[in-house]
Amino acid sequence: MSDDKFHFKVPNESIKNVKYEKTGGGISVQRIDHSEHGLNIQIQTAQLKEIEFSKKDSEYTSDIYLQIETPSDVTLKSQRLKIEELGFEVLSYSPSNKSIGTARLKKEVLPKFEEKLDGYIKSEEHIGKTYFSPIEQISSIPPESKIKTEIDYDSDREIDIIINLFNVLSQKERLAVNGSILEELRAYTEDVDQFNFSNGISSIEARIAEKHIPHIVSNFTTIKEIKPNQTFFVEASTPAEKMPNPLNIQPVVSASKICIIDSGISSANGIFDPLVHLRLTEFLPKNSIDAAYDHGTFVASRCLFGDNIDDCLGTHQLEPYCNVIDIPVFGVDDKGNPTYPNDFGLRKTIESVVNQFAEEVKVYNLSLGAPIPINDFQYTELAKLLDYLSKRHKVLFVIAAGNINSLLGNFPSEHFANPNSRIGCPAEALLGLTVGAIAKYTNGQALSEADNISPFSRIGPGADLGVKPEVVAHGGNLINPYSPTPRVATYGISHCGTSLAVDNGTSHSAPLISQYAQRLFDCYPDSDPNLVKGLLCHFSEQRSIHSELTDEERKYIGFGEPNISSAITAGEHNAAYIYEGQLDQENYQFIPFHIPATLAADLPDTKLKIKITVTYDPPVNPDNESEYSKARISAKLIKPTEGGNREISISGDNNYNLPWNPIIQFEKSFSRSFLCGEWDLRLRLYTRGSIEEDYLQDYSVVIEIIDLENGTDVYSDIENEYGDIYKKIKITLAA
Repeated sequence: MSDDKFHFKVPNESIKNVKYEKTGGGISVQRIDHSEHGLNIQIQTAQLKEIEFSKKDSEYTSDIYLQIETPSDVTLKSQRLKIEELGFEVLSYSPSNKSIGTARLKKEVLPKFEEKLDGYIKSEEHIGKTYFSPIEQISSIPPESKIKTEIDYDSDREIDIIINLFNVLSQKERLAVNGSILEELRAYTEDVDQFNFSNGISSIEARIAEKHIPHIVSNFTTIKEIKPNQTFFVEASTPAEKMPNPLNIQPVVSASKICIIDSGISSANGIFDPLVHLRLTEFLPKNSIDAAYDHGTFVASRCLFGDNIDDCLGTHQLEPYCNVIDIPVFGVDDKGNPTYPNDFGLRKTIESVVNQFAEEVKVYNLSLGAPIPINDFQYTELAKLLDYLSKRHKVLFVIAAGNINSLLGNFPSEHFANPNSRIGCPAEALLGLTVGAIAKYTNGQALSEADNISPFSRIGPGADLGVKPEVVAHGGNLINPYSPTPRVATYGISHCGTSLAVDNGTSHSAPLISQYAQRLFDCYPDSDPNLVKGLLCHFSEQRSIHSELTDEERKYIGFGEPNISSAITAGEHNAAYIYEGQLDQENYQFIPFHIPATLAADLPDTKLKIKITVTYDPPVNPDNESEYSKARISAKLIKPTEGGNREISISGDNNYNLPWNPIIQFEKSFSRSFLCGEWDLRLRLYTRGSIEEDYLQDYSVVIEIIDLENGTDVYSDIENEYGDIYKKIKITLAA
């Protein structure tokens, strides 16, 4: 790798901050008779107190949790600030009714609220009408709205559930409430466990008869929801050609480590013995006597050796990129039956592992998932935990998008249009990097052409309707009607190590991206996942979808397939500026960059194109899934012209900017009305929900300058003209 064209760094001293004026406001709600309206709220308040104060956890919490509603033609969100002046805190909005939400009111504030309400009713001017008028109704939260799984209210059938408490409970409240709920549950079952996760979610798992669930929900105000305790699955591969003998395993290129949370990595006839830095078997599911090995070994082989493992048949050698940490979570019992992790256990495992290894391991490969598609604006507890750990520890989870295990209709249109083709948990994690699959090999019977989306690859959108998966890599292909065959599959190493193996799945595209991510962490050791994720998304090459599919390509293949070489060095006719910074809540931030004179508008042999990717890691609100992301960045490109600086309108199919989604990408070509020299990217931070006034948002920016006519060496032009401003980033490659 040549070190001549490593990307340029925008110097900190070039960054400009300019304060902006905040604006805001909302519509007013009108009432014909304020006194009558106030009396209705007074009656509702009395009913609320009677119900909530009788619940078994009432003595353990300082809050009342309730449902609040505005008039049907007025959104609760538009009135939130007014309502919160009365002492309420709106926690979340209903995904199905924009006038309804969940709120809490401190018990110590309740007398003051009732006093204000009395003044609103009795005073001539109806004091506080601005704040009371938006309230249509306050009531207890309907128990059925807390049950997020289908149940038979009369059934004795036992099911596995997770009970989640409200995230805003204090540590003292969690301790007391959990004790009370556990005591209640043990009247029905002994199969219970409880854990307080680091993202503030307190969960209880239980196996309980369906008919008891409504009773549990009705008795505890602090229960936010009851969900199914999902089970996660992986599949076995198929043995293929015998491994060559002799086989030479080269030394690792990098001493870094990737953590693989899967079914375990076998010795594979000694292949992996020097490469597994550490193996922890304490996280295997209950009743396991050993790890399952097959899937995990295959995944690890692709993570370490890459996509072309079968080349070893001719070369008799394999070159691993780095080492791995092996965390098996799929096992076998004493009868040889598979054992699978559930949501509760997997969350405990991942939190423990990341807390232990975050300082030395930045990439965590999750080639696993639940086979149930996600829903709009709903995040699983596992995804919420991954997002929290990603931000807290500055690590990157590389997550398989999931597989469509059977044909869902006529291929490809009906197949991919079926709701069951959507990504499954935990691929919706907002800060994770979700990986889909494309085909590399094809034949006359194959369902997909080369570089086309794999038939089984689950698609977007994400829970926020944003891009998921973000990237794709080779994961295999299927033949008509929907069958695997070794000829178009991916290669890996079998768990016995005496043969290669073949398989299909996003499980096997994800580890390729995990290796790419680790290469970038090695190149940029002082950078955080925002830059690594940004580089992978920015320097992705477009791949294809079937011509019969009419939705935008990004829904299927994200930003494309990453080109790892481009993510590290410039090509013949492009150059990239990189900046990592922080945004506050008071200032625009201007990031300058320069266009060389060789790309001037009046030159016949060159044409300017600018491509920009902004990535950031917003804090998330696990209680409010409709407003899950608590921060967003807006971006404006500013160009110099003869008449001064001018903002550029960014639009078109190649541009992506969904508010509150942590990736922004846009590109634009220019042929006239611009000057070379200094341009600016202007960024602004917006926040919502409860967030500290001094909160700073980390972000990264990649700004690529491209000559569409291939007429000039852009990198050298910048270096010659602006080398005194921009220095190439010193790449560190681990030995």
